[in-house]
Amino acid sequence: MRLRRVISFAAAAWFTVSCAAGRYASGPYDSEIKSIRSCDGTVEVVNYPSSEPALTEKRMVVYLPPDYYTDTLRNYPVLYLLHGARGNEVTWFERGDAFRKLDSLRRADQAEDFILVLPNTNNYYNDKDYMYGRPLPAMRAFWLVSGETERYFIHDVVDRVDSLYRTIDDRSARAIAGMSSGGLQALHLSANSGLFDYVGLFSPYAKPTFAALRHGDVYGPLWPKLEEQFADPPEKYSIYIGRNDFFLLHMKQFDRKLDRKGYEHDFTVSEGGHAWYNWRSYLTDFYKNVFK
Repeated sequence: MRLRRVISFAAAAWFTVSCAAGRYASGPYDSEIKSIRSCDGTVEVVNYPSSEPALTEKRMVVYLPPDYYTDTLRNYPVLYLLHGARGNEVTWFERGDAFRKLDSLRRADQAEDFILVLPNTNNYYNDKDYMYGRPLPAMRAFWLVSGETERYFIHDVVDRVDSLYRTIDDRSARAIAGMSSGGLQALHLSANSGLFDYVGLFSPYAKPTFAALRHGDVYGPLWPKLEEQFADPPEKYSIYIGRNDFFLLHMKQFDRKLDRKGYEHDFTVSEGGHAWYNWRSYLTDFYKNVFK
């Protein structure tokens, strides 16, 4: 058991140095994000007061459906899409092509209309460290998945989106997904809150890091929380991972335990490893299956 744990954390360290980095060293300015025009919908930037200690402000990117400002009587479901280590709130549309993939599926009538939210789920030391939403060094970003950001996620992000946009304020109209360490966050956020009917875990790792051990309210024992979550099962609970991913063994064990508990879920093993070509593919499949 001890050897298995050492191997697991060694794999985690390996993954942190191998994940792709965002293009920006200090994060793009709002005007750079708003200037994106090669998509059907509307891109907006939300800067909001942060509840996290020592951090004044944080930012998320919101992608609205093409008819959001014309069909003003309509409310929309929301998908919250979380980045991984060395990412920030722009990584999914820069590296994951998240907007154009959604546009293409909508045009082909293969995806529903929904609001897409890209939050920044990094833990920062202070405002200077935040530096306008900059990506963090991989090792630090992973090992600081501690619970500070996650503790305030519902209040700072979900509640704020509900207050700013015409959303459907119901579990059936909320989805959360994330890749790599963002998958870890999505797993625990969905288990803690009971607010998401659609959960997508892309190459995730289910065990929290050492930094999270002192944040038991967020990263405390998982299985009692999953028992409560699956007492009224999510509409869709999907796990994706590559055959050569270093988290595969761990996720197979997680899958088997979900099966033993009778918790309905999808477990997809693709070719390849812990890389963007897989995460883009997983996102496309998840897009097709939310809010159906």
